[in-house]
Parts: sequence; structure tokens; C-alpha cells
Amino acid sequence: MMRIACPLCDYEPTPADRWACQPGCGTVWNTFETRGCCPGCARHWRQTCCPACLRWSAHDDWYHEEWTDESMAEESEELAGVGG
Repeated sequence: MMRIACPLCDYEPTPADRWACQPGCGTVWNTFETRGCCPGCARHWRQTCCPACLRWSAHDDWYHEEWTDESMAEESEELAGVGG
């Protein structure tokens, strides 16, 4: 399971949050719907500004793998060579 949160303050963006392609084409959209790629001009934003703490960080650093009990069990089985 993937969790999206600011790597600096742990703010979790909502679907209503918006970013603007500035400087750029001016398109306003939710950057996490496109993994940082502007739908207006296809510019790939490598840095994202947090709407909560207003600091910039690498866009890819916002994506956090969340481990569930089930995914941990599957990982353990794969490491042990058990299962499919």
C-alpha cells in the first residue's frame, strides 16, 4: 500500500489540494494524480512544495511504502523461498 506524505512535515495531501505549473504553462492540478507531470505541458516536476510547511522536497520522496500484516507475511515467504 502506498502512502503519500510530505517527507519534511508528514502532511498528507488531500484530493482538493492543487499545485500550479509556475513557471510554466499555468495549469492548476493535483500533482499526485500524475506523479508530478503537468497535464498541460508535460513538464515533470522533480520538486514539490508542501502546502502545509511550504518547503520543497523531491517529489519521489513523498511516496512511502506502507507495510500491512499481509504484505509483511508475503515478503517473509518470498525471502524464505516459500509460496508461489
